[in-house]
Amino acid sequence: MTVLPFPIRPAARGEAAGLSRTAAVTGTFWSPQGPAGTFTGTYRLERLLDQYGQTAAAGVFTGALLGAGGEHLGMASRRHTAAADLDTAAAAFTARIGPVDVNLLGFLVTVDEFTVSVPRALRGPSTAHVPATAGELLDRVVSAAGAGSVGASEAVAREAGTR
Repeated sequence: MTVLPFPIRPAARGEAAGLSRTAAVTGTFWSPQGPAGTFTGTYRLERLLDQYGQTAAAGVFTGALLGAGGEHLGMASRRHTAAADLDTAAAAFTARIGPVDVNLLGFLVTVDEFTVSVPRALRGPSTAHVPATAGELLDRVVSAAGAGSVGASEAVAREAGTR
């Protein structure tokens, strides 16, 4: 089996200031030796999307897979978009995600439910109004990232290359 090393990326501007958008995750899968394989790693939230009127989180799962006997099967990384519940009552926006199934190294891993915090203190528009949709929150994140006053749909379209 070929294992590819994943270089460690330098922290993004927001992460360096303590505004991490990562969460520790765990999961299980059927390993070659039985049903007790485990996955431990992290999820890095890249962005929130508004898909068909529902909030979704797009990010990257990265971690290690261990077989039923504890043997190291490999390291894996996979981009994944999943439905998310956005809680705006806390000091930071909290996205609750999962459980979700993710294909890692050919194994269907069921990742347990986890939460990712998105800081409320974003530069740009006033944060006095709590966003009603992921699209409205995305407008704030895009403007905080320095994209100016580009709307969420325009930013998503530009990223997708459709505009």
